[in-house]
Amino acid sequence: WLLWRGRDLQGFLVSALGVAGIVATPALAMFPFMMPSSIDPNASLTVWDSSSSHLTLFIMLIATIIFLPLVLAYTAWVYHVLRGRVEPAHIDLSKHAY
Repeated sequence: WLLWRGRDLQGFLVSALGVAGIVATPALAMFPFMMPSSIDPNASLTVWDSSSSHLTLFIMLIATIIFLPLVLAYTAWVYHVLRGRVEPAHIDLSKHAY
């Protein structure tokens, strides 16, 4: 309905909120269990049992701090290079077109 009325951003946000709600509902309902055991509740895998060690989490934090800006910069550069619409005239004039 929002897309039909020309409100693209609001339509996207409402859709994203709906998807986030659908994903979050079972996660919040099962918390703290990641994989509950039907045989023995003491054998269930919880959030705390399934997390990594502090050293591993710290190394991943450092890797994220280093590589996330690189990935975001590369993605922004690609979007900048490939921006705009491809018109039939551009295809006809290109010597690389099939």
